[in-house]
Amino acid sequence: MIRELFSARIYQDLLIFEDGLRDQMRQTALDFHQRLNRDGQPWARKSRQSLINPEGGCDVFRPLVDLVREAIRKAYQCEPVWQTAREVITLPGQFIPLHAEDTDLSAVYWVDGDARPDPSQQDYSGAFVLVNPSGAYGSRKLPWEGWRSEIIHPRPGLLVIFPSYLAHHSHPYNGTRPSVEIHFEFRVQALEGQTHANH
Repeated sequence: MIRELFSARIYQDLLIFEDGLRDQMRQTALDFHQRLNRDGQPWARKSRQSLINPEGGCDVFRPLVDLVREAIRKAYQCEPVWQTAREVITLPGQFIPLHAEDTDLSAVYWVDGDARPDPSQQDYSGAFVLVNPSGAYGSRKLPWEGWRSEIIHPRPGLLVIFPSYLAHHSHPYNGTRPSVEIHFEFRVQALEGQTHANH
């Protein structure tokens, strides 16, 4: 009997908002970054204050939150029961180190950015990378296996949802303006009547 043990369901879509709302999301995220991230690195924010808590007064993100939650229901047959979000601002030369989260599902939405990768020259500037859970390092694989890393080239409007146990990182960013991202974490439960059997 053959079992594929390490498959992971990854969701990708483009969510395009009208220019005024996108600009509000961008500015709000930059304001949070300036106020809460004294070290300036994309991974360095010490505060756990969420962008989407009611007391935060950030209704600007409500349309995005609603679409992400609906995508989780449809793609994963799960209901979010807890959520948080933070801004991640990446400046030229900065990157996100390899890590994983301790929640159920993670999502990244790129509000703005202009990375200029050239994969034909092995230049992955600004790329977001998801790592195969069977091994984080190197690219060696058996003949029937997929690549250990999935390279995603962000662009404004891109949404990616993935299981939080997948290690992920980014290549150093080379855009001319900050990459403005919203990173979500969710805890979920199966929708009523849904079963998730092992395969």
